[in-house]
This record gives sequence, structure tokens and C-alpha cells, in this order.
Amino acid sequence: MSNIKKTVGNNIRLLRRARGMTQERLAEIVDVSGSYIGYLERGKRSPSLDLLAKIADVFKVDPAVLLTSSDDTTNRELKKLIAVLSDKGPGPIKFMNEVAHAYFKSLEDIHR
Repeated sequence: MSNIKKTVGNNIRLLRRARGMTQERLAEIVDVSGSYIGYLERGKRSPSLDLLAKIADVFKVDPAVLLTSSDDTTNRELKKLIAVLSDKGPGPIKFMNEVAHAYFKSLEDIHR
């Protein structure tokens, strides 16, 4: 079983970087110190459930996303995509979904 502190820390770092946010900015938003965010990201500390929920809210993801392992590349890339889309409204998300469907359909058509 993977270390849950490292998993949470890696996910916080991944989502924070995908949003172009500094540790200090995240810390300011969730009302902790920048060094504490660093400890979390390195898996040296565990966030409380309340802090976990606040961080998930900042990234507009379900808290379970922070608890899910990102060991494989596909999972990491999906989390990055979620981070990019998380602060967008339903219009852009729907559009990106349609683009993805059209892209994969075109790939299927090419391989027929």
C-alpha cells in the first residue's frame, strides 16, 4: 500500500502546478503557512479533513481526487486535465468534451 501522506502531497503539488499556483498563494487561500504546504507536498505532514476539503475546494475537485494514487502517467494526466477544467463553467467543459469526442472519432475513422 502506498503512503497516503505522499499520495495526498503529490496530488496537491500536481493540481497546484497545473493551475500555475505557488505554494504561498495556496497557503494564503486556505489560511496556512507556505512552509506547511511544502510539508504536505513532500508527504511530511497530513492535512486535517477540513484542510483537505478546503484544498479540494480551491481546485474545484472532489476531495477523493486528493486521496487517489497518481502512480501511473494516465492518472496524473487526467488529474492535470481536471485541474485545468475545474474552474471553468459548464460551457467550456461541454465544448472540450465535444472536442475530445470528435478527436477520438476522427482517429477511429482514420484507422478503418
